[in-house]
Amino acid sequence: MPLTLRFDRVMIWTIIFLVVLGLIMVYSTTAASGTVGPVYIIKQGITAGLGFLAMYALMFVEREKLRRREVVYGVLALSASLLVIAALLGEGANTKRFLRTGFLSFQPSELAKPAIILYLAYFLQRNSGSIRDFGVIVRPLATVGAMCGLILIGRDFGTAATLLVLASVLLFIAGVPLRWFALGALPLVPLAYLAVWQVPYRRSRIFAFLDPEADPLGAGFQILQSQIAVGSGGILGKGWMAGKQKMLFLPEAHTDFIFAQVGEEFGLIGALLVVAAFAVLIWRGIRNASLAADRFSFYLAAGVTAMIGTQAMLNMGIVLGLLPTKGMPLPFISYGGSSLMVFLASCGVLLSVGRSGQA
Repeated sequence: MPLTLRFDRVMIWTIIFLVVLGLIMVYSTTAASGTVGPVYIIKQGITAGLGFLAMYALMFVEREKLRRREVVYGVLALSASLLVIAALLGEGANTKRFLRTGFLSFQPSELAKPAIILYLAYFLQRNSGSIRDFGVIVRPLATVGAMCGLILIGRDFGTAATLLVLASVLLFIAGVPLRWFALGALPLVPLAYLAVWQVPYRRSRIFAFLDPEADPLGAGFQILQSQIAVGSGGILGKGWMAGKQKMLFLPEAHTDFIFAQVGEEFGLIGALLVVAAFAVLIWRGIRNASLAADRFSFYLAAGVTAMIGTQAMLNMGIVLGLLPTKGMPLPFISYGGSSLMVFLASCGVLLSVGRSGQA
């Protein structure tokens, strides 16, 4: 059956609002750097345009094509291969997260999230009758674990944790018993200890989260500056471009901590509008999943919705000091081409599921 021209206008306009706000804030947070500022906004603008083209194209792709075995495993293999290459040749701020060529860069771990969602949607739909058997879910657990391991090699703990959350959400809604989650979590305890507590800079972040004022110029500096930015904005904010914390006080103001700048320049009202926009996306994503014509489409929509909601809540929780500091972009708003492209393309699939359900 051909797809109809119906689509979720509420979701589309909400995405446009977030991307436009992101462009405005990227310019504001980088303009102080003089000649470098325009480079950021130009690159982000080009990425946004390409992302919207990808979103539009995927809106018209039928899920039967995405459900093909060669597509599912091809995307998974591509994602894993890029992670391996990044682990060997990648670069970044004391990490191996980015593949760079000239002025272009790509973060393979961003692709890992939709790749795992696509794989799990395919696997869960094909094994829906035996999903309560622990022996059946060992294979997807091993696949997710392997992807997380490759991401951790690049010292990207946040994305690995996000991947685990996404997999847990999809397995839970598929009907996997809670006792299997408990059994699967047992090996994670020593691994978390080695990955967090035995790594000095991650351990210091835990202490800074518990008491940032104990080291205000060291481990607690970023979170304190973030809270100052949010608090100084008041109800209505200082106005666009008038924020002060981006003036070399708040590190990563244009990327992971851009929500703090929204709070400073647009105040509580602006911050609440961003929260409301993500709430709308989650609501419409759940709605589109409920309209899905088959289980594969349902899992796809649920996974993309969980990806957007999880990362948005984690980022805002970190910025507000409710969670330990960790590098994680705010979907659609933070500077970063890989993240923006992946989220916009994933939303194309989500919009396609919702429109197909209304056909």
